Amino acid sequence: MGKSATKSCRTMTEAIGQAPFYPDADRRELADCLDKEFILQDARIVEGFTGAFGESDFALLYLVDGEGALFTTLCGGMVVVKKVHQALAEHLLPLRVTLYRHERYYDIV
Repeated sequence: MGKSATKSCRTMTEAIGQAPFYPDADRRELADCLDKEFILQDARIVEGFTGAFGESDFALLYLVDGEGALFTTLCGGMVVVKKVHQALAEHLLPLRVTLYRHERYYDIV
């Protein structure tokens, strides 16, 4: 298939949408994940999500706890979204991480 033909074809994601993010994994509330160290195995940034509070971006996180349990959580904090986006772009995962809530924002270190 030539270059021009491949450019005119849709990608799989364009055709059928993005696959669910670890649909069989347990889910935990972000509040239950704060101030604890985890391994960030994978992540996905969802951009332009329209919800009850308007449009925003958020990070879906696939984490491993100290006992080896795999689970997902999400965080819409801008600082977390930016840091996770950078880690994904630079292919840095897996990483040891801790999620914190400061007075007015969430952070991941």
